Amino acid sequence: MAENNRRDGDIEFWLRQLEDGAISEDDFESDGDELDFYPTQQDLLDVLENDDDDDIQRLIWKNQPLPFNENAIKFNGTEEYPESLMNLQTPFQFFSYFFTEEFLSQIVTETNNYAVQNKPDRPDVITLGELRKYLGILIYMSVYHYPSVRGYWANKHGFEAIIKAMPVNKFEKIRRVLHFNDNNKHLPIDHPQHDRLHKLRPVIEHLNTKFSSIPISQRLSIDEQMCATKMGHFLKQYLPNKPHKWGFKLFVLCSLTGFAYRFIIYAGKEKDDRLPNEPDIGVVSQTVIKLARIIPRHANHIIYHDNFYTTLPLMYYFAKEGIQCVGTVQRNRLGKKCKLPSKQDVMKKQVPRGSYVEYITHIDGVDMSSVSWKDNKQVHSSALDLRRS
Repeated sequence: MAENNRRDGDIEFWLRQLEDGAISEDDFESDGDELDFYPTQQDLLDVLENDDDDDIQRLIWKNQPLPFNENAIKFNGTEEYPESLMNLQTPFQFFSYFFTEEFLSQIVTETNNYAVQNKPDRPDVITLGELRKYLGILIYMSVYHYPSVRGYWANKHGFEAIIKAMPVNKFEKIRRVLHFNDNNKHLPIDHPQHDRLHKLRPVIEHLNTKFSSIPISQRLSIDEQMCATKMGHFLKQYLPNKPHKWGFKLFVLCSLTGFAYRFIIYAGKEKDDRLPNEPDIGVVSQTVIKLARIIPRHANHIIYHDNFYTTLPLMYYFAKEGIQCVGTVQRNRLGKKCKLPSKQDVMKKQVPRGSYVEYITHIDGVDMSSVSWKDNKQVHSSALDLRRS
């Protein structure tokens, strides 16, 4: 990189570039013009590491272990499912719990409204039964892969259940007119309340409501997921470290079993919608805070995340909310006074695998621990202790 002394505006610009999918790990040529510099994700993390926050730099770290107190992390919430969920037995019942008849009827209404707007003389209207069959066909298609859609209706090698459910022409008509929201309410792009996800907003809100109705387990994870696609779309992202590198990026709050309690579809830079008690600590941290709004406070839930999300201000905010955090962390985000060993010292042959060094610090009644240990490579992690002094 050209220099480490970047302005806050530069950091925010690079952060937006990373979020917009414009940054990859590919090599690039530089002509010496700073305006033509496109940082990699590691470059961005390096800059964030060296962002000198005065409060962080003043922290006093001590080389000692954080005493373990089992009562301090005792879970005070509930993971017990209500009777209405325990009574669900068949796959269709589970599906119907999330895709309720009321929600499907809303989709039918919006679809038929669009069909009339699109072709008033002969609209391709649908019924609730046809929508159910259409969704069932999509589920079959997600399991049994054919090279083309029409292949499922082929005379010789077609899929019998799909052929019996609906003619191919009807399926394609539904696919053309399927709508979830009123186009007339879609505000123009220059409007301050313009929503890039307007067409999907009812689906997003409904599913997030139903997902979060499941009792939230103690141990949670926040990470990115990709909804893979080959279609061309302005929201399509590239994440080189994912199995499916191209697609729509989702930020997801999950349980240890992989169940998603809440998701956010990335749609570029959005308006500041922080709640009154939420701090302004950066766009990445704000995404984590938004996902965590559904987590009950002061029940000792634990959030795990990787080093892209881990910052001391974010962990401090969650500590005050009664939520614990554990995550890998970029070393220089801990401040210069945290004297964790260097990579060269940790990776020496005479240092046995599994060796670790721990430092702790104290911020306004919150104890934080940072550990460096030797695995296949050096790993840094930070964690909270929620006991108040």
